[in-house]
Amino acid sequence: MIQNDLQRLRWMILDEALRDPVMEYFMGERTKTNETGNTRSLIHYVNTRLKAVNRDFSCSKRMLQNDVAYFEQKGARLEPRFRRGHKRILRYTNLQWKNPLLKAASFLKYDGTPVEEPAPVVPALPEGPLAAFTLRITGNEEAVRYKLGNPEILGRNMDSKTKTVTIQIELPVSESLQNIILGMGTSVEVLAPESFRDDLRQTITTLQKLYKKETSASKKPVQGDLFEGLF
Repeated sequence: MIQNDLQRLRWMILDEALRDPVMEYFMGERTKTNETGNTRSLIHYVNTRLKAVNRDFSCSKRMLQNDVAYFEQKGARLEPRFRRGHKRILRYTNLQWKNPLLKAASFLKYDGTPVEEPAPVVPALPEGPLAAFTLRITGNEEAVRYKLGNPEILGRNMDSKTKTVTIQIELPVSESLQNIILGMGTSVEVLAPESFRDDLRQTITTLQKLYKKETSASKKPVQGDLFEGLF
């Protein structure tokens, strides 16, 4: 593989990382103390992906710094933040931005031949009036968002104590949406809107009545005369 192809592959991996709405990447080496939760070392992530293509591939911190600077020259806007001594938490401020350095939906094989990568099929929710939802997620956030059609994240907060993530999104209100959320069990809780939460509560109550076990009183046999046979 020529250098240009390797650089292009590195750019695609970097572009994918900067679009991740969940993970936060910092420009630094990976250690056990500074890579925790949803925070990852960018250089470690990119090198891991490169070696999955060819174990001889790798990049340096300086290369990634130059790549990020080049992305910004081409119009990328990054959200710089600081946490626990990390130099920068990197993420696009506009996830819809089209990187002019890349061709959509393509990747490289071991021999460097570009091939088309099939686009993932995202579930489509039934149509309905849009409403603002607040969800508390205790399971896999990516899996929950995928089942909901990968809606745009309007707000996101993480509670390190309870290990839960609260997100704000817009969803089309329908009976099918209620079934989808109920199907995810305890991994997601609807905090708002209150009307939809009440509908879920009523449905759960109906299900409890439907599957309620028979009480011992309903199965109690008829007791005969205590004095039967004595007189």
